[in-house]
Amino acid sequence: MEYKYSRCPVCGVPFDDGDDIVVCPECGTPHHRACYLRNGKCANADHHGDNFSWNKEDYNTTNTKCPFCGADNPPDAIFCRSCSKPMTQADNEYNNSQHDAQQQHEPNTSQGFPFECGTFRPEAAFYNAGIDDNDEIDEGVTAKDCKNFISSNPLYYLTVFRNIKKFKKGRFNFASALFTGGWFLYRKLYLPGAIITAAMAVCFFLEAFFINDFARLYDEIIAALQSSSTPAYGLGLFSSIINYTAQNFTTQELVLFWIPPLASFARIVIMIISGFIGNKLYLKHCVKNIQKIKAENPPNLTEALNAKGGTNNVAAAVVAVCYVAYNLIIILF
Repeated sequence: MEYKYSRCPVCGVPFDDGDDIVVCPECGTPHHRACYLRNGKCANADHHGDNFSWNKEDYNTTNTKCPFCGADNPPDAIFCRSCSKPMTQADNEYNNSQHDAQQQHEPNTSQGFPFECGTFRPEAAFYNAGIDDNDEIDEGVTAKDCKNFISSNPLYYLTVFRNIKKFKKGRFNFASALFTGGWFLYRKLYLPGAIITAAMAVCFFLEAFFINDFARLYDEIIAALQSSSTPAYGLGLFSSIINYTAQNFTTQELVLFWIPPLASFARIVIMIISGFIGNKLYLKHCVKNIQKIKAENPPNLTEALNAKGGTNNVAAAVVAVCYVAYNLIIILF
C-alpha cells in the first residue's frame, strides 16, 4: 500500500491495508474518506496557494508495537487502539502474564476495532472473532471461500462453522426455526426447504380444515364437564378432556377433535428441529458446493462462488406471500 504507515492529517491515525483513502487532486495529500468528508476539505487547503505538495516522508511514521497484543500504534499513542491497554512499560511483567494466559483462550484481536472514523471495518470484525481468510473450514475450503459463497451475514455463519468443526458444538438458528422452510429456501437449501415447507403446509391445512369440528366438540366437552362439576382448568382439565373423549366419542369424533392440536404440536416440533439442524445443514451445503466449484477450476473463483452461493430472495418472498395468502383465506372464509 502506497500510503501505509503515513498518518492521516485529520485524525493522525496511520493508514493501513484496506483503508478507504481519498487523495487531494491539488496537493496529493491522502485522507481517510470519512475524515475528508468530516473536514469538508483537504487538511492542507490553506497551503494550496504556496505550491505545496504532500511529501510522504513528512508524514511517515514508524509505528510502535503494543507490548500486549502486538498491534501497530502511533509512536505518541498512550493507549493501544486495538486492545485499549496502556502503551507504557509499567506493570509490563504483570500485563504480559495476563496476556499470555488470555491468548490461550481468546482469538487474536490485533487487527483493531470494527468501527473506525465512522466506517465499519468488516475485516477487523473477522479478526476480532479469530477468523482468518486462510483458516480451513473443511478439506480444501477456506474461510475466504465461505465468505464469498455465503455473501449475506458471513461473520455469523463462519463463527458457527468454526465451532461445529473444532468443538463439535453448534448453535440454535432462530431464523431457521421461525421461518422454517422459507429460511432453507432463502439459503438455497432447496431439498430440505421443500420438505420442511411441505410438512408445515400440511400442518397448517389440517389445523384450518378441522378447526370448526374441533371447536364444536370442545364446546361440547366443556359443557359436559361443567355440568358434572369436573375441574375445568389446568392439568385437571386436560386429564378430564382425555377421559371424556375416550369414553364418549366415536372414532370419527376422536379423529376430528385431535387432528388440529396434534397438527399444531407437529408444527412446533418441526420449527424446533429446524432451528437445531439449520446451521449444520448449511455448513454441509456450503462445503459440498465450494468443493465442487473449486474442482471445476473456474477462471474467476470469487465470481463463481458468488453466483452459486448467496441467497434466493425470490424463493423466500414466494413462501411469505403464500403464508399471508393462507391466513387471509382462513380469516375470510
